[in-house]
Amino acid sequence: MYLNYLPRTPCKCLQYLQQMRQLQLLCRHVNNGAKPPIRDASWLCEPRLATGQLLLPLRISHNYSRRRASSTDIQGTVEQQQVLSSLEELEDGCESISLQKDALSLRLSAARDPQELLDLCAPGQLPATHQVQCISLLWPHFQRLAASEKEALTAQLQQRVPETLTPQLLAAMDVNDLSCCYLYLRKMHVPNSDDTLEQILLRALNIIELATEGQQLRLVPLPALSRLLVAINLERDFFTPLVCRNFMPHLERHVANCHSEQDVRLLSTCLFQLHPLIDAELLAAFKQRVQELLQCGTLSSDTPKALFKLLHMLNMPKWSHLNTALIRQLLLALRSCLQTLDPSDLKSVCRTFLHHQEPVALVQSLKMATERLLQQEPTPDALSCAVPFASLQQRDAYIQQFRQLLHSKAAWQLPNASGHFFSVLRALKIADVRICDAYWSAVVGELTNDPQEQRHLRFLRHCQRYMNFNNNLGGTYRHQGLERTLSRMCLDAIERDVAGRLPAKFARLASFVLAYGQTPFGWKKFPNLLLSKMLAMAPQFDIQDCFLLGRGMQIACELRFRQHVPHLLAMQLSTMDSILIACAERHLGNSEQQPLNASDLSVLVRTLSHRKSLKNTQVYNQALSHYKTLQCNDLNSRVVREMAYNFNASHFFVPGLLESMFDYIAQQHEHITGDTVEKVLTCAYNLGYTPASLEALDYAALVLLRDFEHMSGLSLVQSCLALCFYKTIPEELVNRVFCVKFIQRIEDEIQICYSKATYPGLVLNRVMQLNRTVCLDLPETNVPWFQQNYVEAQLSKKPLVPSAFSADVKHLLQDLLKDENYFRCNHTTPYGYQIDFVIHFDKDKKLIPAPPMEATMLDRITKVAILLLKLDSFCENDLTALRGPESLKIKHLEMMGYKVLHINEHDWNSKYMMAPGAKANYLKCLLQISR
Repeated sequence: MYLNYLPRTPCKCLQYLQQMRQLQLLCRHVNNGAKPPIRDASWLCEPRLATGQLLLPLRISHNYSRRRASSTDIQGTVEQQQVLSSLEELEDGCESISLQKDALSLRLSAARDPQELLDLCAPGQLPATHQVQCISLLWPHFQRLAASEKEALTAQLQQRVPETLTPQLLAAMDVNDLSCCYLYLRKMHVPNSDDTLEQILLRALNIIELATEGQQLRLVPLPALSRLLVAINLERDFFTPLVCRNFMPHLERHVANCHSEQDVRLLSTCLFQLHPLIDAELLAAFKQRVQELLQCGTLSSDTPKALFKLLHMLNMPKWSHLNTALIRQLLLALRSCLQTLDPSDLKSVCRTFLHHQEPVALVQSLKMATERLLQQEPTPDALSCAVPFASLQQRDAYIQQFRQLLHSKAAWQLPNASGHFFSVLRALKIADVRICDAYWSAVVGELTNDPQEQRHLRFLRHCQRYMNFNNNLGGTYRHQGLERTLSRMCLDAIERDVAGRLPAKFARLASFVLAYGQTPFGWKKFPNLLLSKMLAMAPQFDIQDCFLLGRGMQIACELRFRQHVPHLLAMQLSTMDSILIACAERHLGNSEQQPLNASDLSVLVRTLSHRKSLKNTQVYNQALSHYKTLQCNDLNSRVVREMAYNFNASHFFVPGLLESMFDYIAQQHEHITGDTVEKVLTCAYNLGYTPASLEALDYAALVLLRDFEHMSGLSLVQSCLALCFYKTIPEELVNRVFCVKFIQRIEDEIQICYSKATYPGLVLNRVMQLNRTVCLDLPETNVPWFQQNYVEAQLSKKPLVPSAFSADVKHLLQDLLKDENYFRCNHTTPYGYQIDFVIHFDKDKKLIPAPPMEATMLDRITKVAILLLKLDSFCENDLTALRGPESLKIKHLEMMGYKVLHINEHDWNSKYMMAPGAKANYLKCLLQISR
């Protein structure tokens, strides 16, 4: 009778596709109060009391709001999904029905336990209103029971409900009573398959449908709509957009009439629960009403519950990037009452801030509030909130607390414990493999012993966490037991579950199997099933699906096939590359009808950059070129950081967007964090871009000074290097960086870093570059050059391997100058710069042999430095735009007395330089100019 209990067959896929088609058509008409254009498909959600047909609950485990992911944000998305689906959050969205004040109501209120309440509401003893009151009063008692007692009470309710809530009694109830009954019975786990519960829901939906019909809308009370939406969404038994399609006209009217804090709370709950049907127009109207209520003081720090509900709704991944300004405003309003928020509300506010990375004014308040919360509630959840705000000195204490909780059975029994443990593991950057093994082994135990992990593909959250996990082994950490368990579960779902036929679910399942194998013949090829399904579903993959599949292929090539790629696997990879290229071309081609926003385009670019073989394709350059057409009117810190990452990785130069990012710094400098500023400064410096106004750079320096203690040493050094490039670094910042305390801080960070293969060398190299730049550009600061030993050590470690380009130029110089003594190869300057060729001229402009010591201006010797500029010295899309590090090197060499000439590899290997004698004549002209 119910589709819940039918065997898993391909027909479920057809049902899902039919529902999604119906939803697409419904979205065009629902806000006008019109009926859906296809009536045949709506039988799933129409109440038919006359014929006795029942509402069929559909257990379709599909997430209708597609979530973005990136290497910096997948974990944040998963955690957010857990918060959104928690029962506690849903409970806050409903309003309890008002209680009566008569003697019978007082007797019900005085009941001391559930059994006494059940005895009072025996069949035929209470009218409809008091029966509703009795059910609502059972809920507080239910919450206080142990798990076994809750199951017993649920079973007892299933026996009692048909006897007490008779058809005659239900007929006497209005929509408020019906919604209250349905909500609290569902909260107490009475299933939707219960006949009485079905009749309650059918009657409530029928009342709403009848109120919607006709030219005049009979408005259904907002509390009733809120209760019904919360209850219908519990456990995902229904396809909510179709079941609740008649709610939309009522919600539109309630948005227009919204005038109180209670209206805002209830509407926030309704819009959140019915988000697949909420269009931009309705959301904009609601946001406008919220702005008006904020301005008049109806909403303020005195109404934290309403602000929190608003925040919860606006932060949905579907539209959070469009609501940055309002979310920031709400977070600032909540700042003064953070200490009084409920623990669950405080945790959600904390995660919202970590997702958006602004406003920075909350950092100190959240740090104090989360530390106090951790003292009161030493749980994995509280620890995951406190760790992101921890100082370097608190790290050891937090690691010790993490170890204790990790080995506590009670801690693992808490909701979403594995997710909170994972957040702490990554935030603390723990390098101890034993701790990592302990965590993932506990996850294997959870997967094996908890049957709930199989439900709704819950195990996929562990797949995404593991794929994004890194440690001090440079991303090579493996836990074979977990990989085998998850790979088996993923393959089983792909082969036997309806999820294997849904592109969004298949992409998540297949990406893990591609990445880690653990399949038959996994050492030489991917399973043929995956490739065949990818080919079949390719026209349906969206940007996020492509990103996940590309990520799985990237991990496989790095972990399993780094040294050797078998022939059969190479063929499969080539086919998969073609699939990703076709998908990217389709999405870029559709951008005229459905313009890509900055976030989607960033994900698409990262998808193509996962595979080195795709970086040289036309579609990759086409995707990067789309940045030029973006209209970034609604920038936020997250989008800015994503664009900066892609520009840095691709060396793509888009002056308009870079200028928009600096404008964002100038306008929002009070709210953005120092880490966001560092991403923009480093990106602009690497690309050699100078903003139109230096005002943004002044604001950037102020932000760095403000957040100096909260930023990592590497971020600060890179930011200072960029400001030195622009000659806008304040002396105060120089003094704070070049002091014993900061150098010790750098050393401490190197000791505890979790990527010891790369991080120490990167930090020391950046410190050397900054020291050199300050010595040359800012001699008035009196910073000494203390990196000579480091430079010499690096030169002794790195062997010089001449390239074909360098060998070609050297050969021509020998022919031109007739004597090798007249030029020096691979010369190192006192400040550590490498020069490919150096030629010396005396005061009469005649060639002289290279002197044994570095010549100075007093020697009246002309030093000519010839730099060989390779392709990566210029921006990817503009071979005339020299990147920042090369520009800085040329400027510094000129300050050191060199005349700098450079030879572009692109020009050197061009067609016109292939003519006989062309390269020799080119060098002659260069040397004549230098004289």
